[in-house]
Amino acid sequence: MVFCLHVCLCESVESPGTGVELARQALLRNEALAISALEDLPWMLFPALFKEAFHGRLTRLVKAMVAAWPFPCLPVGALMNTFNLEMVQEMLDGLDALLTQNIRPRTGKLREIDFRRVHHRFWTVWAGAEDRDCSAETVSEKQEVKPPLSYELTQPLQVITDLYFRFQLDEAETNFLEWAQQREDSLQFCCVNMKIESLSLDDVSTILTVFQPDHIQVLELSIDWSWPTLAQFSPYLAHMRNLHTLSLVQIPTDRLGLDDLPGSEEEPVRHFLSQFSTLSSLQHLSLNGLSLASKNLKTPLESFSVTHCRLFQSHLRHLSRCERLHQLKHLDMCGVPLSRLGMKPLRVLLEKVANTLETLGFQGCGIKDSQLSVLLPALSQCSQLTKVNFYFNDFSVNVLSDLLRHTANFTKMATEQYPIPLECFDEFGYFSRELVVQLCLGLVDTLRAIREPKDISFATVLCRGCLKRRVSDLEARVCPCLQ
Repeated sequence: MVFCLHVCLCESVESPGTGVELARQALLRNEALAISALEDLPWMLFPALFKEAFHGRLTRLVKAMVAAWPFPCLPVGALMNTFNLEMVQEMLDGLDALLTQNIRPRTGKLREIDFRRVHHRFWTVWAGAEDRDCSAETVSEKQEVKPPLSYELTQPLQVITDLYFRFQLDEAETNFLEWAQQREDSLQFCCVNMKIESLSLDDVSTILTVFQPDHIQVLELSIDWSWPTLAQFSPYLAHMRNLHTLSLVQIPTDRLGLDDLPGSEEEPVRHFLSQFSTLSSLQHLSLNGLSLASKNLKTPLESFSVTHCRLFQSHLRHLSRCERLHQLKHLDMCGVPLSRLGMKPLRVLLEKVANTLETLGFQGCGIKDSQLSVLLPALSQCSQLTKVNFYFNDFSVNVLSDLLRHTANFTKMATEQYPIPLECFDEFGYFSRELVVQLCLGLVDTLRAIREPKDISFATVLCRGCLKRRVSDLEARVCPCLQ
């Protein structure tokens, strides 16, 4: 039976199109037959057969194909719209089968299985392979499947994935981690993008014993830990030598700051902050709810975000003096109260980044007229800006006009967001729809006398009716609740 099928497949290779499709469908209708035929199956037929077996949830065939996969990489994550634990388990069982074989099958050349749900060129290259003449002789050397080098065979198989752990490890996650720990000598588990939310330090430690920190490139950590707990986590951070994006989110209610700390926490803080000097690949740093000193940074950052936390004048001085921030493309200080702070350090920082800064966020900072006036000379030099956000600040119409007149050099500006002028509000905090339209259109006219805006809007607080910002844009539209 296998011999007859093999003859049919070879004929299909020589006459592409319908014959190949019929052969594949015959295999998909009989899993046992397909599994027995894998040893002799032309390698060019593997990708399409695997895709259909995967989407058809033919678990036994998927498991067998993993063990017999004739390519160095199996980018299965690109086929997954949602996480399918059953299919993942079958593929891991396939890896088990591959690892326990004393002699690898002819086709088994797998070195890496990739579960990341991202587009992968592999499936694009092979999508139309069966519609062409797919005899081995006509395949370019680039596409040829070559046997792994001898040193590669001594390396453990890699399992690559992105991970999102939330609240606590469930039974399936715990079982997987235990399965992985038992195979740490034969499999190397690599997580490129890791997101952890509200997990205990013990659970995070368990995860990082399986997925080695030096493979992590993007880490988003949302925690409610104390400084001593963060200090216990810091050795893991120190080993993330390939980390280029770090997001630390301190979940309310206990925001972490660096001032007025109890004496017992000063040493944990210093220990945690010292680890930033080991992050030699870091380019993007986001701190939400944590006010950390920037002097420990080792490499120049491309983006820096410090949001929803309390800063002091000393923090602003550190920011302005930190050379690692002087090549920023993106700066975000959303939700940081600045109304009682001096703006000179921020003006110095804006002067330093004038030739590189592309996006600037001051939303919800409570900046006053006098403070904005301090920033304007430096802001006008930021000619690379493509987006600014000044929502939720306290500017009069005159100062807003002055701000717009300082944007003549913003030739690359695509999106600009400003607060509604203070004159639109009465003594009780309610605003007049007529004044909003009148003053905002006047501000747009002021800007048009200098340059033509692409996307400009003026907004105030969230509307309780529709939970959207009350916005006036180029067409003078406002919140539907006010119509």
